Amino acid sequence: MRYNHWANGRILKSIIDHCPDDQDILKLYSHLISAQYIWLLRIKGIPISTFPIWEIYNLDQLETMTNESTENWLQYLESHQFETFEEMIFYQNSQGKKFENSIGQIITHVANHSTHHRAQISLSLRQKDIAPPATDYIFYAREAF
Repeated sequence: MRYNHWANGRILKSIIDHCPDDQDILKLYSHLISAQYIWLLRIKGIPISTFPIWEIYNLDQLETMTNESTENWLQYLESHQFETFEEMIFYQNSQGKKFENSIGQIITHVANHSTHHRAQISLSLRQKDIAPPATDYIFYAREAF
């Protein structure tokens, strides 16, 4: 989740610097952050009605949400009381269909979901002749370790 936060921050900074009014890009980034909230709420068994999955947020909101989401995830992960993340979570998706997955599967999904949408945003930036920031894990590892 620390890597995810680093990569999200790099993408968000690029949006702020180069295309702060692009509604398509804001929609993708808003969705990415909303999904992070939604999945943690599902794990915690908290209703998700407060986070519509495709709401478009402004840049100030997105900066706050990015930091808050990471803090919430890290707090959850650090306070997790079991040695593994194999506990099953029962939840409903946005269409009301019931599913069950392990917490570990959900964590992996959240990271991959973010990577997917960061790649979409990077492609949109390239189409505007803007070089997207490097968000590959290896770049994070070189800076963080």
